[in-house]
Amino acid sequence: MLIYNLIITAILFVLLIICVWNLYILRRKNYSEISESELPFVSVLVPARNEEHNIKNILTSLLVQDYPKYEVIVLNDNSEDKTGEIIDSIAKEYPHLKVLNGKPLISGWTGKSYACKQLYEASMGEYILFTDADTIHNPNSMRDSITIALNRKANMLTLFPKMIMITFAEKLIMPMLWFTIMMLLPFYFVDKKGFTNFSIGIGPFMLFKRKSYEEIGGHESVKDALVEDICLSKKIKEQDLKLIAEDGHNLLSVRMYRNFKEIWNGFSKNIFAGFEFSSTRLFILNTVYILLFFLPFLLFLIELYLQSDINYIVILISIQIAILYIARIIISVKFKLGIISSLLHPLGVITIPLIALNSWRWIISGEGAKWKGRTYNPEK
Repeated sequence: MLIYNLIITAILFVLLIICVWNLYILRRKNYSEISESELPFVSVLVPARNEEHNIKNILTSLLVQDYPKYEVIVLNDNSEDKTGEIIDSIAKEYPHLKVLNGKPLISGWTGKSYACKQLYEASMGEYILFTDADTIHNPNSMRDSITIALNRKANMLTLFPKMIMITFAEKLIMPMLWFTIMMLLPFYFVDKKGFTNFSIGIGPFMLFKRKSYEEIGGHESVKDALVEDICLSKKIKEQDLKLIAEDGHNLLSVRMYRNFKEIWNGFSKNIFAGFEFSSTRLFILNTVYILLFFLPFLLFLIELYLQSDINYIVILISIQIAILYIARIIISVKFKLGIISSLLHPLGVITIPLIALNSWRWIISGEGAKWKGRTYNPEK
């Protein structure tokens, strides 16, 4: 037991170093301004299905950007709510908004990838920005992101948005997304060529140089992917193109899910797909996740119950818990995630393996992943 806890403590210490390093890499940087004449034409592409709660906010925020040369194209992907009506009313106020009505989904495609393909085909930009309909962009979003892309010669730029969380479930579970990424993905390798497994694509904001997007085959190359953002980022690196991830808190915000049910279904759609539908990989990493991020809290309570004095094992477990709380706090401060999830870390962290199991169950049982009124059941 002592050797086990020494190993876990050492691993967590290394992960804390990775986390701190990642946050340093994502620090806000100053870039050279780009002259108006050198700014490229940008196509902003918004796929929207059943987004009546936010579609007006995102389109309005995009249509008033501090940027001289761009177009905004929104695609109503066969929405079953009032999304289409709201889009039409906005188009009357902003005639330069280009509106597409999505074609019926065809076999072999996920809804989002097919919508993005149609948007791309209607676009003209030298750069193309895919942004989710649950985002809101600050007026400087486009100018600053293009400035980053041009300064860093990015073929694909993806941004960490500010996360909006309102309900208790959001505040408890959603910060686990940034925690997992910061602890387990060394950002040093993200923009390095040849490290395709160290790739990240954040769906709310993915900016491509058009030629690069075409070179990797666009969304058609990931047409059946449930986590198309990650798949596209890997394809960028497979072609020795430059992938850049940066902090976008001052550029846009996103409310990914609005309640526990949406969180459960959204993550259930993505997690098993993120492991390329490998049950072995899912269960191994699920076990590691529990051992590293949850078990120290359980063992601490057990040791306190069984032991009347403080011993080396209790000290090591206490160090493990301290490391986890340090990581949670600095991530929360960096991304402004609030304190609830950090304080209730054991409760928040255990939900991820549970959702992962449900994600696995959906596919293995043949029930299929469900999202926005559609069901996907990829071949395993």
